[in-house]
Amino acid sequence: MKNRSTIDEHLLLSYLKGEATEAELQQVEAWLALDKGNAALLDKWKQAWNHAGAITDFAAIDVDKNWLQVQSKIQPKKAKQVFLLPKIWRVAAAILLIATVAFLGREFMNNSAGEMQTLMAASLNREAAVLPDGSQVWLKEGSSITFPEEFSSKEREVTLKGEGFFEVAHNPEQPFIVKAKQTETRVLGTSFNLNASQEGERIELVLMTGKVRFSTQEEVVVLAPGDQVVIDEGGKLSKKENSNGNFLAWKTGTLVFENTPMKQVMEDIANAYGIGYEFENIAFMNCPLTTRFENESIENVLQAIEALFDIEIEENNGTYIIKGNGC
Repeated sequence: MKNRSTIDEHLLLSYLKGEATEAELQQVEAWLALDKGNAALLDKWKQAWNHAGAITDFAAIDVDKNWLQVQSKIQPKKAKQVFLLPKIWRVAAAILLIATVAFLGREFMNNSAGEMQTLMAASLNREAAVLPDGSQVWLKEGSSITFPEEFSSKEREVTLKGEGFFEVAHNPEQPFIVKAKQTETRVLGTSFNLNASQEGERIELVLMTGKVRFSTQEEVVVLAPGDQVVIDEGGKLSKKENSNGNFLAWKTGTLVFENTPMKQVMEDIANAYGIGYEFENIAFMNCPLTTRFENESIENVLQAIEALFDIEIEENNGTYIIKGNGC
């Protein structure tokens, strides 16, 4: 959480009550301009004020009337001894009002800090989601990430559904944790791609920079840059060096193939564009392809493959059927 200059609670109370002077209004505006997060804090104070229904009872108190009722019930001598209490009562009520609003404001903000929000890939329009600590995450189409409005002081935990590329802000005092299915990825500051979008237990993580600890309920592995960890359909975990340069094509828009078998080509294309495919002739799966696609539509990519191999690719209920007779 960023350091934000503090502001006097009495000043905020005057502002919320609409009783702030011109100079006080300028102080609040200057405070708001210091950090964009201050506007969010002010909104929470407003919500605390609006929700503090009991506080409005103070405004309805007729101090003089209530004090006369008290005086009528006590001895005159004692009443003279406490004649100045009404002013003290007013001051005490004002102090209590400020303290109550301050308490509710703090409580409301503390509770709100734990509120969760979820971002979907569609709402980001291919842009990065910026998390409360400054970390960034790019989500693949159909994916989502859930995180609190503010991270706790001990750790930064998010939940990923689908596939996302993370650039984590470095903070050794506050580990960054990504929960995905039955796995946990723990980092301090790094960049990696985590794919938990496939059905079943299968999960893939490729580390680009930094160092992460990836764990399931049974196993723990530590990854270095260039490493890949995979959990297969049976839940078995394996670690190896990543040899596929197209794993991030869904984000970069670039696919590069160098004598790559069509089986791998179609797997990379399917991952990049989120499509299904089938080979009508398994002999065609081994045919090599050398080419490069840069921000092309799936239609253009498949038309190029058709032309290069003189084959036909048909769509059937969202699945592309590759009809070829080998090389």
